[in-house]
Amino acid sequence: MKLGVSYNLFDGEELLESSIKSIRNNVDYISVVYQTVSNFGNPCSEELVSLLEELKSEGLIDELFEYKPKTNKGGHYNEITKRNLGLYLSEGAGCTHHMAMDSDEFYTEEQFKYMKKVVEEGDYDSSACQMTTYYKDSKYRLEPKEEYYVSLMFKIQRGKEYVMGSPFPVLVDPTRRMVTNNCKVFTRDEIEMHHMSYVRKNIRKKLQNSSASPNFRNIDKLVDYFDKWEYPKQALMGGAPDKFYDIVEVDKKFNVQKYENSYNSHRY
Repeated sequence: MKLGVSYNLFDGEELLESSIKSIRNNVDYISVVYQTVSNFGNPCSEELVSLLEELKSEGLIDELFEYKPKTNKGGHYNEITKRNLGLYLSEGAGCTHHMAMDSDEFYTEEQFKYMKKVVEEGDYDSSACQMTTYYKDSKYRLEPKEEYYVSLMFKIQRGKEYVMGSPFPVLVDPTRRMVTNNCKVFTRDEIEMHHMSYVRKNIRKKLQNSSASPNFRNIDKLVDYFDKWEYPKQALMGGAPDKFYDIVEVDKKFNVQKYENSYNSHRY
């Protein structure tokens, strides 16, 4: 197996280095398909491009590709186009398997290695797992855990690519699906994705530029709640409708130092 991973990036770059480090030892090729303008016409941060170039010079990223979005096509069109560009980059690097990721997604090394072993030995063409989501800090986890899934590795096959809304055995992001004949759905004990969805330096930028932004009816309310939030208050997550979750404090599994140093210095 030769595994390629491609990150889809516009914002949340403060988490990227830590996310890459959580998988780098078990991935053969890492690309980043990034935008300097969002799907809705907003500019990226001033630090984005220089950070990407730095991570590439350090060997954490193998290839960078700047994507220029069609802002009149909407979020989902651009998202799936970027996913497929990442797939093509992995294929061009000679990879046998591919995985799409975002900068706020993390895996433990033990579970990631296990996932690769199972997919290869079972000759699965696709795979998926559930996730656990964090709020404000990597030690604050939403409770209960979400039932939603994320797609993992796909076998690279000629003519096969991400297809918007393609039927899939479990509920995953509609831009992260391919036609599947033999999908391995993992249990939480086997592997889960640790989603730093609301662990952000700039939560407003995430909400305004997400493909799901049409579901966020009151971004000002979400940002104000996030900025003033303190443990153990409930977390407020944007959606249709917005929803409150209980929070539990857990041991940190990942080093998200760049974000948390920024957050703590701002806070204190």
